[in-house]
Amino acid sequence: MNKKYISLVVVALLLSACGGSSSSSKNDGKGDIDLAEYYPSKSMTKTYSSVERDGDDVDTSHYEELIEVKGNTITTTVNSKLEEKVVFSDTNITTTSFDEDGKEVYSTFRHVDLGDTIYSKKMTSSENSDLGKITSNVDFTCKVKSKESKFEKNDHLYTGDLLKIECIDEGEIVYDIKQTLLDAGVASDLNGSHSIYNTSYVYLKKGIGEVAFIDDDCVTNDKLSIVINDKAKPKECIKKQYEYEFYLP
Repeated sequence: MNKKYISLVVVALLLSACGGSSSSSKNDGKGDIDLAEYYPSKSMTKTYSSVERDGDDVDTSHYEELIEVKGNTITTTVNSKLEEKVVFSDTNITTTSFDEDGKEVYSTFRHVDLGDTIYSKKMTSSENSDLGKITSNVDFTCKVKSKESKFEKNDHLYTGDLLKIECIDEGEIVYDIKQTLLDAGVASDLNGSHSIYNTSYVYLKKGIGEVAFIDDDCVTNDKLSIVINDKAKPKECIKKQYEYEFYLP
């Protein structure tokens, strides 16, 4: 799953193009954790290493974010293009996200507790392919999972005041295979509804923002790489599929 799909919901996480609502019955905006502290505290250029694996195919790349901090406003620019603007108030964090489709504006509480839901959205989509119609219905939710003093993955080590955010995509993808293909005995095993449960994590460091994005996927059907079931047992996962991003200090 593409990182931009889920990973910028609070701090770096809050800066996605997903839109949606950040409020929940559990999050009353009066928590002990100030999310504003987990944004960059000063202007800086951040370099990230990105690794995507799909079976035997591995792609690596690098990119830079230009972060500008002015008072209560933070802007993020990538390749000379403004990606996000974040504005802090005493109680809220308001993010404007820019992409090729225009802009979206949304807000979240600034003060939260561990376990609070900080972002949620119901997402639906439908597209036609050579196989037929593909429809997805997914609930996307992010929560403040824990505070950490260290996170290590591959050759990357981060220490200090870290906030771990857990995001879950849960729902289904429905394949409505063309009848002519079904009659020909093609793709009948894809036809119908397939459950999705995808878990990913973002690690935020106080004064820095996002330092790592981790998305390990369990794929149980090689014909359905987009149908992820992270609830499955490790032995049921048939190939390595993941997406990582690491901040390079």
